[in-house]
This record gives sequence, C-alpha cells and structure tokens, in this order.
Amino acid sequence: MLYGPGVLAVSIGLKKAWNWYSSTVDSEHQVNFSRFIDEPAQEERGREQPVPDDLGELQQNTVAPTAIKWETRSALVGEQWTTTMSIVDYPDYPSDGYLSDLFEMTDVEFDLTVHLNPKNRQKARRELQDAADDLQVDADLEQSVRGAYLQERADEVSATYKAVEGGQNVFDQGMFVTVRADTKAELRESARKVRRALRDDPANLTPKTAICKQDLALQSAAPIGPNVFGRESIALGGAVGALLASPNTPNIIEEGGVEFGIHKDTRSPVVIDPFARENGYAMFTVGDPGSGKSFGAKQNFIRSIEQSQDRIGIVLEPLNNWTGVSEALGAERITIGGTLGLNPLEIKPTSDRVQRSMGEDASPFKEKLDDAMSFLTNYFALRGVELGDRRTTLEVALENAYERNGITEDIGTHSNDSPTIRDVMDVLQDMIDDPETFVVRSTAEAEKIREDAKWLIDQLRPFEEGGRYANLGKPTEFDIRDEKTIYLDLGQQEGSVGGSTSLLMQLLISLVYERAKETDKEVVFVIDEARYIMQDASNLSFLETVFRHHRHHDLSIRLVTQTVDEFFQHAESEAILDQCAIKQFHRLDGMDEDWAEEFGLNYAQMRYVQDAVPGSEQAGFSEALVGVDGEWRGIEVQAMDKEQQVIDFNPREQSSTDLPGTNGSQEELKAFKEQLNQSTSPSGQAFPGGASPAETDGGIDIEDSEGQGQDSTSSDSGSARESVEDENGGRES
Repeated sequence: MLYGPGVLAVSIGLKKAWNWYSSTVDSEHQVNFSRFIDEPAQEERGREQPVPDDLGELQQNTVAPTAIKWETRSALVGEQWTTTMSIVDYPDYPSDGYLSDLFEMTDVEFDLTVHLNPKNRQKARRELQDAADDLQVDADLEQSVRGAYLQERADEVSATYKAVEGGQNVFDQGMFVTVRADTKAELRESARKVRRALRDDPANLTPKTAICKQDLALQSAAPIGPNVFGRESIALGGAVGALLASPNTPNIIEEGGVEFGIHKDTRSPVVIDPFARENGYAMFTVGDPGSGKSFGAKQNFIRSIEQSQDRIGIVLEPLNNWTGVSEALGAERITIGGTLGLNPLEIKPTSDRVQRSMGEDASPFKEKLDDAMSFLTNYFALRGVELGDRRTTLEVALENAYERNGITEDIGTHSNDSPTIRDVMDVLQDMIDDPETFVVRSTAEAEKIREDAKWLIDQLRPFEEGGRYANLGKPTEFDIRDEKTIYLDLGQQEGSVGGSTSLLMQLLISLVYERAKETDKEVVFVIDEARYIMQDASNLSFLETVFRHHRHHDLSIRLVTQTVDEFFQHAESEAILDQCAIKQFHRLDGMDEDWAEEFGLNYAQMRYVQDAVPGSEQAGFSEALVGVDGEWRGIEVQAMDKEQQVIDFNPREQSSTDLPGTNGSQEELKAFKEQLNQSTSPSGQAFPGGASPAETDGGIDIEDSEGQGQDSTSSDSGSARESVEDENGGRES
C-alpha cells in the first residue's frame, strides 16, 4: 500500500515529461508547405481539371449513365434511346441457328441476353407431367374445335416429358433483346426490324415489349445482371444447342463450293458454290490496286477448277498478269494477235439439254447475227468510221454468207462450217457485179447497193490475207473441249488496252460463249481488267446477251476490275451487274454513299469496304466484303503455302521444278492434291499444312500463317415448352 501511490506519482510525471518533449520536437521540425504553393496557379488548374469530390461517384459515372429517363415502352439511357423486349413464346422444335437472321443485321444496334439456368430434372418431370395431365383433361372435356388443339398440345408436352425421362437436360430459359438508337424515330424503325427478324422464319419467336417494366427488362438484359423480370420457359438441351449455333450460321458452307475466305467474326470458312445460284453463275470482284483483288481472283480460280474434274477454266486478260498462274497450271496458251485463226462469225450447235430449257421464241441464229453485227459495229467505231445507212447492206451480206453455208434458223444446221468475214466480202463482191439480185422492190436500189458494197469491201480490207486482222478472217483454230485450262493471251498487244484490244476481247468472249454452248462441262471464265470492255458502249449489247443466257450453258463469267463507275454508265452495263449473283469488294477508296446505295450496302458495310485491310506481309491477309444473293459477309482472304507458290510463280525467274509437286514423289503429289481438295470442300476443317496470307497484286513474298477455319457446330433439334414463371430465379449459367 505504501509503494502503490509512489509508483502512480512517478508514472504521471514521466507521461507529462514525454508529452512536453514530443510537442517541442514537432514544433521544431514541422514545415508549412502552403507557403510554397502559388495560389493563383492552383486556382487555374482547378478550373481546368477539377478534382472529384467523390471517387465513387466518378467510377459510377464511368460505367453507367448519370440518369435514366423512363417511359412506358422505352428509356433514355445516357444519350441513347432504348427499348427492351422479352420473348414470351418459342417454337416447339427450333432449327439450328434460328437467330441467324438477327445476327446478320448490321444496320441495327441491339443487345441479346439469354439466361440459362439448369433445372432439376425431377422437378421438371413433375411440372411436365402435371401440365400434360391438365391439358389431356381439358382436351377430353372440351367438345369443340379447341379440343383438337388441346389434344395436340397435350401430345407435345407428353413428348417433352418422355425426352426428359430419356435423359435430356432441362433448362429455364429467359431471353431479352435491347434495341438502341440515337433518336426515337430511329428506335421505332430499328425495333420494327428486330421484331420482324424474331417473328419470321427460322426464328418463329414471339417478342413482347416490356410495357411499364422497362427498368426490370433492362436490368435483366444487362450482361451480368440476374433475370429480375421473371419471364422464363422450359427448354431442352437440343433447343439450347440450336440457340448457340446462331452466331455461326451467318457463315455460308455450301456443298460443292470453294472457300472464299474466313468469316471475320466467327473465324469459320465461307464456302460458296457459284453454280448453285438460282439467278445466275456470274460474279465480279472489284478493288483498288494493291487491295488483294487479283490474288483473291487467282486463288478462287485455282480452287474452282481443281474442285471438279468436269470443269474447264479460261482466263482472258490484256496485261500478262496471269502468265505465272497459267504456266503453273499447265494451261493451253493461245496468243491473240498472232497468226492463230479466230472467226467472229463462228456459230456452234446448241446442246439438247439447253434446247429443252429454251423458250419457243428463242433463236440462237438471230442471237449470233446480233453478235456478229455488234463485232463489226465495234470494228468500225474503233476506226472512227460512221457505218450509217450502209448497215442494212452489211446485214444483207452477212445473212447471205450464212445462207450460202446452209446455216438457217434450224439448229441442226449450226454444225455446218461457219462463214468468215472473207466470205462476207465475197458476197459484197457479188453485190458489185450483180446488184439487181439483191434488190427488194425497186431497181433504183441497185446503184446504192453497188456503192455500199464498194465502200464496205474497202473498209474490210484488213481482214484479207496479209492485212492487220488477217487471222480474224480465217476459221477458228482452237478448241476448249479437250483442255482443262486455257489462257487467252493478249500480250502481243504490248500492254495496250485501247484500240483493237477491246475488239479482240469482245471476239474472244463470243468464241468462249459459243464453245460453252456445245460442251457438257462447267466453264469458269475469268475476265481481268474488265473495265476496258465494259466502258465501250458498242460492246455492251452483245455482252448483255451473253450474261443473260450464260446460266443455260453452265458458264460462270467472273469480272475483275478496279472501278465500279463503268457499271452505271449505260443501261446495258447495269443489266450486266444485275446478272452477277456474287459480288466481292476488296478495299475501295471510291466506295461512297452513292455507290453504296447502288449496290444495296448500308453505312457499316460501306465503311468496311473503305477501311478493308489490303494484302500485306504485316497483316497476313486481305479483307473483302462478299455478297451472295443480296446478303453480305466480311471475310479474310488467306492461302495455303503451296497455293501461294502457284500464284506467285514467275516463269522468267523460276523453273517448273520450283512448283509444288514437280520435285517430289508421286506420293507427295497425291498428298498435295488431297490437300487442295480438302481446302475446297465444305468440311470446314483448318488447312492441314498451314496457310499463307493473301498478298497485294505486286507478288511480294509473305510470311506463313496458320489457317483458322473451323466448322460451325450443329446440334440436335430440341424444343421449348410451356411458359412458366419462376420468381425465385436461380443460379445463372
């Protein structure tokens, strides 16, 4: 007791001494930093970038709008108007990818959220059994037309119950779609498009706008939010699989087609068969120089002719850009402009198969007369000579030349030897010697016929022996029936794309068309630098006829060009464009809103063409927008290693032994052919040997990159059944 107060007094004294010491030290070493701050500068910085009072408020404003204006059927979320719909009814047996039409809509901004909660199988069986029993009782009691409907529903629910008993997984499924737009008017139009896509086949869903419940619906449509709206339906595992296949279904995988590229989003192959189109087999490819269009056209040509043994490949172009490919493929090279005979008046018999599909008023003979006159008209136009009213005399001479060879409207006579322009000149000579024979009514016509014939013979002099176009005055001296690949080389025109080049291109198109009429094989006909023949008005009438009838002769004409304006200069060229069922756009700076509207592209598709990645070593691919039957898809064009070697083959710097398969054994050659066949089959598997990216038109070597095509997954069809309300929700999966 004596020591206690003493110890307490000592402790208090020590505490006071420590407090005094601490305060003294702090006062000595404390620094007032405010004297170092420039107050005017601090105020200026505060005005430029104010410091938030609440960090939590700043984070909230970053991830969510500061306010939402709720209306009955819509909501203003931040700066966008939204409307959210729930799905109240599902098809009994949904098809795989039944939401594919919705995913293909590129001009509407929307969010799709699906809540899938695994359901207890025992509980699902009880619910389905109760529903089936109730429906069966109602069907038995109902003595009206409705009884048949109730009986049908009872049978369907009973079938679902049996599927669950057989081991099918069961889910609670809730689906919500939020449509977004900048204005209310745009929102109404976008919502209308989405509803139509959901209601129409293959979706067959019943969407319903969440009236006065937009807040709950929007929460349910959030990526990480629960289904607070509460509307759910029972779905079997097959129905879930059909739903999950929807993002892959926008791809095209057609049996018998060739791979055009890899889908830019789903990374699955886009496999198209041009010969499977109902509205024609023609296509065109357009893109700026260096965009990868020539590479893609060459790759597609190689795959097309290798895809089928009963297919002939023909290339026509004036600038020698396909020399390497033609030599690599062992094509029969036909030099145009030399001594090889090419007859513009040649006519070939139409096969029985085509005759059966022709209309009663169809006339291959008149079609050929129009073709021959188009060629001669083009010839005079290129020489700057006006044919004028001498055209009638020329038409009479042309018809007489065919008649002298026994060729008439009778298709059976079209196998006779065709007349040549020199035969037409013989008829013109007879008009000079005996014009009265060609008079129709009055003898006064004789003198004009004689003068016209003299003038025409003088103008057709270049077709005589020794003339500039002597080879065009002889019978045609090549055939395509016994060749797999043919290269029509206009190299002797010395790179010129004016003057006689367009005349020869028209002639060659006519000859290929006549050959396609008599062969039973499919013909792939590529016309590179097509703008030179498209912009010549005198060619278009004939060319339109060829495009209008090409499908009857299994002829797939593929135009490759750098510009699109030539397709809209004349009515005939627009008609030719309409005949192209497949359109492929590589990067094209000239694709503006006017052209986009002409081709039926929306704003997003137009921007994709403008910004498409050109082929380069850095990118490893080239991008393109391909349209099939009016539907558009973005693709990445890639190539296998050995395809790259074939496309880049330069006969001036390389030998044929550098080509794939020529150095190796027969086993290696066989393996390569199998690899090619696999790449063009609709299997959707990745390239076995890796893939090389598409390049620019310049022929630059590019690094290898692995192919990434994958097959879209197909699932068994399932069914969505009676709608149930689950207020308790459940764990989301």
